[in-house]
Amino acid sequence: LFTMKKILFVLVISLFSVVCLAQSKPMLLGICSRADFEKEPYSTWFSKNYADYMPSTEIISQLKSLDFKDYSIMIFLGTWCGDSHREVPRFVKVLDEIGFSQSAVTMVALSNVDSVYKQSPTHEEQGRHIYRVPTFIVSKKGEEVNRIIEFPVLTLEQDLLAILRGDDYTPNYSSYVHIANWLDKGYLTSDNISYRGLANQIRGLTRSAGELYTLGYVVSKQGAEGLKAAVNIYDITIYLYPDNYWAYANLAIAMGEQGKYAQAAKLMQKVFEMNDNPKNIAQFLELYDIVRDRVD
Repeated sequence: LFTMKKILFVLVISLFSVVCLAQSKPMLLGICSRADFEKEPYSTWFSKNYADYMPSTEIISQLKSLDFKDYSIMIFLGTWCGDSHREVPRFVKVLDEIGFSQSAVTMVALSNVDSVYKQSPTHEEQGRHIYRVPTFIVSKKGEEVNRIIEFPVLTLEQDLLAILRGDDYTPNYSSYVHIANWLDKGYLTSDNISYRGLANQIRGLTRSAGELYTLGYVVSKQGAEGLKAAVNIYDITIYLYPDNYWAYANLAIAMGEQGKYAQAAKLMQKVFEMNDNPKNIAQFLELYDIVRDRVD
């Protein structure tokens, strides 16, 4: 079982050859302060990206004219994440320039360890549907107004202005709003739910299969119910993107983690048949052999 988990982990990590790449320790976790990022090794990227960013003076002026005393902001980030390295210092600079109170800003660093992926030790992320980092949640009197997810739609200062003015603002990954609602309502853990029906509700809202199966991976780390929900997310992904073998691989991994080795082996065989990338063949074959051997 240990060997299987190890190979599953290696395979999953290879799925996420996206912007957020794991780095060596140290890694901040949980609630952290501005001072933490002004120390090594984090100051290497925080201080530089803070200094280099030049927000629009016109937008900053408009932001300064607003009353934001009832607002607070939570920043979820990963000190291992390239997007966080870039966007968090820039966002902090925008807040500094408009005089936003530092006491109204909470920064939470999440883990990239497989078993607690995108979680903090004290779980400030729980119930907030944090699937991408950084995520900037803007709240008024404790109620979320809107959020900026991973990177701005226009610029950080323009996005923040739109949110604070109450403009019609849709963050990146608009499908996540629907999926978060389904999770809250228990749809994705229902035995009777139609994943095809759910898929049709977000058709056209997703940019790629990876947008969905990476979300499924985060959800799968949230206990047995999360794993069950992730299976439905992977089914939705496959329904919308039937030619994406990584979606099948994620579903196979989830099935294996549920002990459904026959289904996992069948899915891995399909993955192997669909895959034409020599770099992945060895991993796929090894995983396929393991789940096949565990079939009763």
